[in-house]
Amino acid sequence: MQEKKTTTKIVLFGTESTGKTTLAAQLALYYNTLWCPEFARTYLSMKDQIENRASQQIVSVYEDIEPMAIGQLALEDSFEAQANRFLFCDTNLLTNLIYSNYYFKKHPDWLPQVIQKRNYDLYLLLANDIAWEYDPLRDRPHARNELYDIFKNTLLVSKQNFVEIDGLGEKRFENASLAINNFLTI
Repeated sequence: MQEKKTTTKIVLFGTESTGKTTLAAQLALYYNTLWCPEFARTYLSMKDQIENRASQQIVSVYEDIEPMAIGQLALEDSFEAQANRFLFCDTNLLTNLIYSNYYFKKHPDWLPQVIQKRNYDLYLLLANDIAWEYDPLRDRPHARNELYDIFKNTLLVSKQNFVEIDGLGEKRFENASLAINNFLTI
């Protein structure tokens, strides 16, 4: 009988433009494993190309939430099956839930139940100390602190293991890898 592979899943978590993608790629390289990208970014870019949403100043509509969540689940599962000890997730469904509630004041009924069933070992909550960079899929530079508080409170209420990560450039990576190494020795 083949032993089940155990993967430590670590989520890069936080508001837009806090370096999640960059840090996920750096950590995956350092720990010789994979990182799972944010499905919503690919999905919304495609929707913008088809519907020219940027010209209407629309990033997302409520009908996007369900396909983005389903796509994130599938992408994450496919990367986890191939990961080497760790999987760094550029985001997860908890982010979908937060943004759905923030923008639309509602979410798909099934989303909280699926979130509860998925296990993540550690969340790295990234601080807003990196300058906000424009991107057609980013629209809330003025709400970063408010959203950071929502992200942090969500982790507290759901009793997730998390560490707040700050620092610019290499220092951010050093703080993240130290947090992971400390978590592994607990």
